[in-house]
Amino acid sequence: MRSGAAPASGGGVFPDTSWGLILATRDPDGARSALAALCRRYWTPIYVCVRRQGYAPTDAEDLTQAFFLHLIEHETVARAERVRGHFRSFLLGALRFFLAHESEREQARKRGGGLAFAVVDVADVESQLAASADARLSMDLQFDREWARTVVAHARTRLREEYARSGQDRLYDALQCCLDPGASAPSYVELGKDLGRNEGAVKVAVHRLRNRFREVLRREVGYTVVTMDQVGEELRHLRDVLALESTA
Repeated sequence: MRSGAAPASGGGVFPDTSWGLILATRDPDGARSALAALCRRYWTPIYVCVRRQGYAPTDAEDLTQAFFLHLIEHETVARAERVRGHFRSFLLGALRFFLAHESEREQARKRGGGLAFAVVDVADVESQLAASADARLSMDLQFDREWARTVVAHARTRLREEYARSGQDRLYDALQCCLDPGASAPSYVELGKDLGRNEGAVKVAVHRLRNRFREVLRREVGYTVVTMDQVGEELRHLRDVLALESTA
């Protein structure tokens, strides 16, 4: 399975999706690598949601690892109905079940809590968590907010990698502030001075960057749904969640 494969044409199922990773965990030969990929993509929203249920950092870290192991060791995957679409909703429902069933939770933690399926900077996640803590949020909104941040972060990482491959990483680093609608970016004239370009050239570069970011973001969201028709709906939901955060 190729990471970052393009969506299938004609509105079909995406060939490299979160659902695809879940199904790949049922293959003994690829289970561990698929599990590791799931952890890398979605460790942070799961960890943040567990932390906000009152678990200490060490316990939350163990439970997050154990949760992903639980997904592939039980019938959770077999019961998942892909036709319902959103991987985000499936994962949150599975997490609710996992946290609500103490015996299964503790058994999974004993088997998988000490394993490291993904290398994550917990201290960095904790600092972000402290900065955005809001006890008034429901579990659903907490999860969706962190999910939205994660999807955007993945898209930005992929975009920077694209620029780096073409030798334009410095350009991306200088212009990435223009991707955040809530940030006060420098003027095109100021950016141009740093880049050695005139204002018009910077304007064109920003326009291309934003267009490409939208394409990469759509593809990233596409990994979490079943058909292309659901991408727009999911994008609108994630934008609403992030907009709600900015006005909180």
